[in-house]
Amino acid sequence: SSPQRMEQTERNESKGANRRLIRMAALVPSVPEIRYLLARILIFPPTQKPFIIAWSLWRRRHQAAATICHYKRHRHSQL
Repeated sequence: SSPQRMEQTERNESKGANRRLIRMAALVPSVPEIRYLLARILIFPPTQKPFIIAWSLWRRRHQAAATICHYKRHRHSQL
C-alpha cells in the first residue's frame, strides 16, 4: 500500500476518535452548569429534582448536536 493511502486511513481514524471525544466532552457539565444545578436543586422542592437533572442532560445533548451541525455547515460552505 502506498504511503499516501496509509496517511489517509490514519487521518480518517483519528477524525472518528476526535468526534467521539468531542461528543463525550460536550456532555460534561461546565462549572456554571454545575452551579446552576446545585442552586436549583437546593432551592426547589425535591419533586422537581429529577426534572431539573433531565432538563440539564437534554440541554447539553442539544448543545453538542448544535455544535456538530455548526461545524459541518461551515466546513461545507468553505468548499
